[in-house]
Amino acid sequence: MNWTLLQNSLLVSALATVLSVALGFIAALWLAGLGARWRMRWLAAAIIALSLPPFLVTNCWLHYLGNAGVWQRWLPLNIFSMGGTVWILTLMLWPITLLAVLGAWQRLEPSQLEADVAVTGLALVRGLLLPLARGGLSLAAVLTFVLALNNFAVPAILQVKVFPAEVWVEFNTTFNTMAALQASWPMIVAPLLLLIWFRHKAVAWPRTEGPVPPKLFRQQLGKGWSTVGGVCMVLLALISAVLPLVQLASTRLTWSELPSAIAAGQMAIWNSFSFAVAGATLCLALGLIGWRWPVGLALWLPFLVPGVLMGIAFIAIFNRPIFSILYQHAGIVILAFGVRYLAFGWNGAAHALRGVDRDQTDAARLDGASRWQLPRWT
Repeated sequence: MNWTLLQNSLLVSALATVLSVALGFIAALWLAGLGARWRMRWLAAAIIALSLPPFLVTNCWLHYLGNAGVWQRWLPLNIFSMGGTVWILTLMLWPITLLAVLGAWQRLEPSQLEADVAVTGLALVRGLLLPLARGGLSLAAVLTFVLALNNFAVPAILQVKVFPAEVWVEFNTTFNTMAALQASWPMIVAPLLLLIWFRHKAVAWPRTEGPVPPKLFRQQLGKGWSTVGGVCMVLLALISAVLPLVQLASTRLTWSELPSAIAAGQMAIWNSFSFAVAGATLCLALGLIGWRWPVGLALWLPFLVPGVLMGIAFIAIFNRPIFSILYQHAGIVILAFGVRYLAFGWNGAAHALRGVDRDQTDAARLDGASRWQLPRWT
């Protein structure tokens, strides 16, 4: 066990968590005062920032702040550092807090704001909004910490020595799968503790329309806090969601090399597409089949542990003669995708099917709908 690397990982994760939670909460103050249409647009920008590939975001900041970056003359910052890693992880993970806080504020009622119109600004945030969001903030903080702790791509690209990257380097050096897995116990314990903590907690998801009229929320929050929240949200959306896409689209090499890259990588493109479709189909099928089974929480563990650790585990389990048909072909990749992302398919199917009106299901059965037609028509 390399305790120095573990300390580095904990420090990077803690700093990224603090920044992500603070920025996400401030941005949520502004979004809570928007109407349904504009709230949907800004939530879409936050989801884009959350779903961008880590290597794409990191490559963007290497383009601007790397050793030969275009902004290096005006911003002589060292992106190959712990601070650079924290910055990029924050830009990737702040939407988690935004979504959690907006979901927690679904319990807010107009009467709570109208009871004392003199309670505005900081007093409103401290006395009402922060207590209501405390549960969502704690869940977002723990989830952000776990995802930052187990992130492999960003520290590895920026050459920052953290625990997941060094485990992979050690595995590549010695090819000792069992030693690598034994050394990775902190990356498994953290998600397990998170899941144990999540077990008895309900997660509220944000909606396009808040429970409080937007005008009333903005009025009680005050112009100052609304302005700060709006500036924070706009800057976060531009920096974390728009800037990486603009950098990719505006680079000349992207378009000059794209035709030759497509011609040379047709098989890779097809594999990426087909593996993704097959993995998603597997997750959805298993979710529809077993959505009644009480395993939804446990299925999040493969998603929360580092992907590199899952890869090492699959090598240790399936690199055997008995599994040669699966291991030496695309089936192992599809199986790995299915295991890693099954939580989304299972929980999504369970959430959708549990929300179906039972009267509609009964009516469909009376009309002769089969078991396989029920999900389609109800």
